[in-house]
Amino acid sequence: MRKANEFFIIVALAFVVTTMMETVLNNGTGYEVRKRGFTAPAAGKTGTSHDAWFAGYTSNLLCIVWVGYDDYSDIHLSGAAIALPIWTEFMKRAVDLPNYSDTKPFTPPQGVVQMTLDKATNQIATPSCPDDYNTAFIDGTQPTQTCEQTAHGNVFQRIFGIEPKPTATPPASNIGSGGSVPNQGQAPGTPQNSTQAQDQDKEKKKKGFWGRIFGGSKDENKDDNNQIKPAATPSPGKDRPH
Repeated sequence: MRKANEFFIIVALAFVVTTMMETVLNNGTGYEVRKRGFTAPAAGKTGTSHDAWFAGYTSNLLCIVWVGYDDYSDIHLSGAAIALPIWTEFMKRAVDLPNYSDTKPFTPPQGVVQMTLDKATNQIATPSCPDDYNTAFIDGTQPTQTCEQTAHGNVFQRIFGIEPKPTATPPASNIGSGGSVPNQGQAPGTPQNSTQAQDQDKEKKKKGFWGRIFGGSKDENKDDNNQIKPAATPSPGKDRPH
């Protein structure tokens, strides 16, 4: 019984991987296969290291193409660029032969759930999320929320389940009916509102930044030093008590 369960799990996993590799051909790096006219149900995967690879299969034929040098020199070309076209031309001719023409869609085994998901959220697609794709899951691992339920909130809120905080209520305006801002207990020379204070802080930061780059801070320090004069030091021998 245990071996039978393990067998079903292996078959289910194989189908899930096949579904992913179908997506490679239909929407991913292997889409050039479809553009070149190979329309039979198939799954495939590009591969690039020093060599160029493309491996793919239908329901009744497997083909792997390798392009590279015998001494493992870098070919400087991707699998999609150089191995995929060879695979496509071979398979187009192969499926015309009687032994390999009876290609069938891959059938999900027991324990697999096929779903249509939204590309933006990877949740269950609905008519309001038309940009979707088909995939498969081992039953019990599939998403349960729809794309509308996860469309709002940033990525950290979705990952950690943090609800967005309500927007803070803006402070009551101090502007009277005449449009002027009354000076309520402000010291002379202080900004009349927080916006002016923020603008002044930004201006100081700008000066400090450019001063560090172009050395302008020295002149500013000179001005500050000119404004603050040290107290006079009594000359030796003068005004001393005898």
